[in-house]
Amino acid sequence: MGMHHGGGQAGSALCPQPRQTVQAPDEFYNLVNPLGNTADNIEKGRLLFSLDVQPTCVMCHGAQGDGTGGFGADMSPKPRNFTCAETMSPIPDGQLFWVIRNGSPDTGMPPFQDLRDEQIWQLILYIRSLGGQ
Repeated sequence: MGMHHGGGQAGSALCPQPRQTVQAPDEFYNLVNPLGNTADNIEKGRLLFSLDVQPTCVMCHGAQGDGTGGFGADMSPKPRNFTCAETMSPIPDGQLFWVIRNGSPDTGMPPFQDLRDEQIWQLILYIRSLGGQ
């Protein structure tokens, strides 16, 4: 498992992961993460991803962030594979922020409107670290 190229299979991480997602409004889409890409911010994002956000991100995105979490197995489309730089690099920070805040229509991604802006930015730093971005 891990970062595979090609079609993948059930239970494996798809990379690249083609998907159409509703584009965030312009005032979000063009935002750039204001937090420093520091070990402390990434660790805070990891804790949010793994433990603090409820439901936890790992339930669908998997412990490695590769989209293979147990709850995501029957979802269509599958949860996003954050370890795939080929998929994640073109997605702007502001798009990720908007999806985390508001959810993603026609997917299993719920909104996380109780998170503070700083927490969402920390999550984004962690998510980006999974694909070496």
